[in-house]
Amino acid sequence: MRLVSLYMFVLFVLGGCAALPSKSPEEIVIERAQQRIDLLMAGDYQASYEFTTPGYRSTESVGRYGTRWSGVGMWISANVIKAECTAAELIDRCKAAVQVVYRAVGYDPLTTILTEDWILIDDSWYLYQNLSE
Repeated sequence: MRLVSLYMFVLFVLGGCAALPSKSPEEIVIERAQQRIDLLMAGDYQASYEFTTPGYRSTESVGRYGTRWSGVGMWISANVIKAECTAAELIDRCKAAVQVVYRAVGYDPLTTILTEDWILIDDSWYLYQNLSE
């Protein structure tokens, strides 16, 4: 009887976990984009670099990545405010909007919106960086 009760409990728990709602692509991209931004602002370029696509990492060094983001030192705050994901069938591309408040020397704080492209590769979301920009 105890074994049956234990078996029923395990089935109930496993079944309950499977019924938990999974996160939408937009929620996942917002979470990952904010994690990357927070790492950038903390000066951890190596960890932030890991959010870029495997293809980007195969051609660009962490140092080169860091130079692309050297202006982060002027940022006062940065928050991902939304993500929009689209596709014909499977969602595999998203755009994330990042609101950045920054201070240029001699100026009051300014606000701008950065748009980031995120792509799904092997069940993980990565920041796509166009090397020609």
